[in-house]
Amino acid sequence: MKYDFDTLADRANSGNMKYLETPDAVLQAGGVSYCGAEMDFKTAPVIIAALKKKAENGLYGYTIPDDDYWNAILHWMKTRRDFEISKDWIVPTYGTLQSIAAAIRAFSVEGDGVVIQPPVYLLYSKVIERNQRSVVNNPLIYEAGSYRMDFAGLERAFAQKQTKIMILCNPHNPIGKVWDEETLAKVAKLANQYGILVISDEIFAEIVFDHHHTVPYMKVPGAEQHAIVATSLGKVFNFTGFAHSNIIIASEPIRKLFVKQREVDHYGSINPFLRAALVAAYEQGGDWVDEMLAYVNVNVNLVKDFFKKHLPKVNIAELQGTYLIWIDWNGLGLNEDELIGFLKGEALLDMDRGSLFGEGGEGFTRMNLATPRKQLEESLERLLHAADRRGFTTSIQRGSVI
Repeated sequence: MKYDFDTLADRANSGNMKYLETPDAVLQAGGVSYCGAEMDFKTAPVIIAALKKKAENGLYGYTIPDDDYWNAILHWMKTRRDFEISKDWIVPTYGTLQSIAAAIRAFSVEGDGVVIQPPVYLLYSKVIERNQRSVVNNPLIYEAGSYRMDFAGLERAFAQKQTKIMILCNPHNPIGKVWDEETLAKVAKLANQYGILVISDEIFAEIVFDHHHTVPYMKVPGAEQHAIVATSLGKVFNFTGFAHSNIIIASEPIRKLFVKQREVDHYGSINPFLRAALVAAYEQGGDWVDEMLAYVNVNVNLVKDFFKKHLPKVNIAELQGTYLIWIDWNGLGLNEDELIGFLKGEALLDMDRGSLFGEGGEGFTRMNLATPRKQLEESLERLLHAADRRGFTTSIQRGSVI
């Protein structure tokens, strides 16, 4: 490989949230946390070089999007996402959640309903509630290790008079599902029928496996007239600490209202370091992304093979996109507190508990696999021996998790 994904990035003494929230016992054992949705290795070298150059320049003044910025986004969307957009559709903002909050305020009033489909990213419900709107849950249907949308439930939710907005997550966090075009077309048809605004969070769009492809929601017939699409460097280039997003809105009336709300909430200029990073990433970072995906895919298969061999009562949801694997531990017969106690206290395995992601999450954990393989293998080895002590394993070959 041309790039280094085997070296663990140094999180210590940096104020890094993930590091500060990792249990001491895990750190003392030389382990890492598998919580959160950021990578454990460094971002692309072209980004680091661009940031160094910008830092050495010494001028960090007000910065606005220029032709290089716009063209980099247009190039990336066309070449990596097969998504041809107009420059006029792009609205820079200070983050995906900030943009979702702005859209909620622009297109609904207090008390209105916003549809989400749990188990789903935990901060959606928080941003809805913090804006005094009502969470309308339409839980996904889980069958044989895979998820599908409940369209009868979705139509009932859309038909409620107070429902105004849906937040669509694609690829879906935490389950790793990439919604196909047929599914998205059904969503678009219902949204048009009931006058629903759809905010499509596609910040994981480039992280897909096994020939899956994230269909931009706005490309689905009929979606342009009601869609807001969120994109960013955050997940694909490990840039979550920079509060930024580029929102894509084809509908001029929707875009004008969204921009108006963005201005009310205050929008000034873009971060000068973000501009440097985005241009470098979108113009030169594609081969790094390809290698990162190949590396993470090996990690995914390692974990799947581990559970199949040693813990067959534990099931893993089919992973199509994101670097987050959704693990179903219900077959072990533990309640959630017992499960988390076993994982953190005995296996020294720190993962996000499933109930954080809403209805249908109990008994599951979310595990981040964008990590150096050595750390992953050591963690699985600890899990193997902890599970063996509990009698959860079917067989054990000591010294190897393969």
